Amino acid sequence: MVAGDIDWRARASADPALTGVVAVTVLALVARLVDLGGRIAHFDEGRVAYWALEYAETGSISYRYIVHGPLVQYADAALFQVLGTGDAVMRLPVAVFGGLLPLSALLFREHLRDSEVVALAVVLAANPVLLYYSRFFRSTLLVAGFVFVAFGLAVRAYDTRRVRYVYGVAALFGLALAAKENTVVYAVVWVGATALVVDQLFFAERGEERGFDVASRYWGRLVSRGRSLGPAGVGRYAGHLVGAVAVFGLVVFFFFAPRNPADGVGLWYAIGHPSSLPAVVDTTVADLTEGFEYWFGGTSDPGCHKDNLVDGYACFLGRFLETLLVAALPLSVLAVGGFLIERYGAVRPRPVVLFAGYWGFVSVVGYPLGTDIYGAWITVNALVPLALPAAVGLAYLYRLGRTAFDGDDTVSASLVGVLLLVLTAQVAVTAGGLVYESPAAADNNLVQYAQPTDDFRPVLAVAAETDSEGTDVVIYGSELAAPRGVSPQEPRCGDLGELLPLQWYLAKHDLNASCAADPATIEADRPPVVVARGDNATALESRLSGYTAESYEFRASGGATTFFVREDLSES
Repeated sequence: MVAGDIDWRARASADPALTGVVAVTVLALVARLVDLGGRIAHFDEGRVAYWALEYAETGSISYRYIVHGPLVQYADAALFQVLGTGDAVMRLPVAVFGGLLPLSALLFREHLRDSEVVALAVVLAANPVLLYYSRFFRSTLLVAGFVFVAFGLAVRAYDTRRVRYVYGVAALFGLALAAKENTVVYAVVWVGATALVVDQLFFAERGEERGFDVASRYWGRLVSRGRSLGPAGVGRYAGHLVGAVAVFGLVVFFFFAPRNPADGVGLWYAIGHPSSLPAVVDTTVADLTEGFEYWFGGTSDPGCHKDNLVDGYACFLGRFLETLLVAALPLSVLAVGGFLIERYGAVRPRPVVLFAGYWGFVSVVGYPLGTDIYGAWITVNALVPLALPAAVGLAYLYRLGRTAFDGDDTVSASLVGVLLLVLTAQVAVTAGGLVYESPAAADNNLVQYAQPTDDFRPVLAVAAETDSEGTDVVIYGSELAAPRGVSPQEPRCGDLGELLPLQWYLAKHDLNASCAADPATIEADRPPVVVARGDNATALESRLSGYTAESYEFRASGGATTFFVREDLSES
């Protein structure tokens, strides 16, 4: 072997867990990047991508709570300037993050067996729900992943007593909040999960020693440790705590502070003009306050189109469980099994496994209560933490099979092998169908109602190639007109909710769009593309000559929208 060469085979043999996790991560990245732009954008994807593109073009942005945290807008704005616009580029930050998430399994090596570490990476990489929403431009996976990695860093801080991990936890919680506001919910759930783990540790039966005795002993150790540190040592710990809070605050301020390329309230302007910094801080605090009041102010209206809160919650919980049954059954079953094995089968249950289990199970029960419009993406909040006890269950099956095989127990080894094969096949078939074969189909359990089921992108691509000096796309009829007269996105005359994600594609192709209420105007101007719906489309079709009518579903819940394409363009 040439000097300086690395014996990869020897290294892999020396650390099979690391090798396995890295291999799984590579496959996870490939699975998330292949045909990433194949599905047409969802309503939410189009809305957020529009604002990211506007920021890339204008340099101006502020926190819009209705589209959640600004983190993904910053990421996409940077990518648009380097790689150009497109659905694949739009989804790239989430896809790469989701593909790298299996590496987080390595943070728990001090508390998991090697087989469990690799199993955790496999579960995070292969679960169809996590795979689908890794290929979806939405912040749900980001906030769940950031907090999960923060949990891993907190575990590393405990294992190593190195304060840098504490600062990492603070920074990751800041990033999570910049991704989505429900980071606050994660913090609350962590408090509850910690209480349950403490209850398990202190008040489980320990021979003749009572739970209160155990608690008293731990408290005595803590007091003794504080005394041994002295005032300087305690001050040092307090200083690091303040420092961690400061890191969290700085990350949050950096992402939520408005940007403005001109004079005025903006972070970059304030750097060169410190006197304007208080105004930037005040605006940021006001924006955050308004956003959090909106998301956590609460509503007494029942969801799921039900008459009362109980029925609304039952409806959302039922849909949540249905998603777990259809798209995450192996993970769910393994998570329950792994948690029970750890909780009742281990002599000393591992707090890491119990914590993740409590975190995940509470999320299953709690998130349907806090949602107003159902999307299967809310299951991600439970599935990410449940991946850890699921890994324990999966590795337990593997060890059973391995022990049976080594002991020449052919029957037991075969049964375990068949079970693992069935689990693998179920995940592969489910992912193949839901993620790749029909990612926008109305009968796909992971598809939310605001997902277009038809792909109208080729029509706009043709319009973009037209040498039109006037309007490229005309929106016709009251059904697609802005109900309050002005939309926050171009075309200002169009109904944001009814047209999305059309606005994203208009901006992507730099198409000029306007609205018309008189068919005669359209007949006279003959724009390349006209968009209409319902009776307006029917009436327009009878009057327009020289156009080809093509209908597309803008929503999985139904409602066809007609694109009238000028025949000289439709032929191309």
